[in-house]
Amino acid sequence: MKNENKPNPDQSANPPPKTKTKKSCRVALEPELEEIAAFWSAAKRFEMARKFRRWARQLRVSAFILFHDSHPASRPALRFVAPRKARLN
Repeated sequence: MKNENKPNPDQSANPPPKTKTKKSCRVALEPELEEIAAFWSAAKRFEMARKFRRWARQLRVSAFILFHDSHPASRPALRFVAPRKARLN
């Protein structure tokens, strides 16, 4: 029966060295965004995410309007009407 209070002679006071693992970031941001948000706290990031979402929607709507203003709708072509129906006019 082993004495539970005494450490095993195979165990030394120093634990075995841990292998170095490459520390990876939990979240990878795009480089431009990382430059902007590098020092923001979590609360600030939530606030800015809401603001960016609003801005993205405004940009989409304004782009849609500008695109459609620069590409006017073509005039509708005259539809072919069968001669039988044309006589009814």
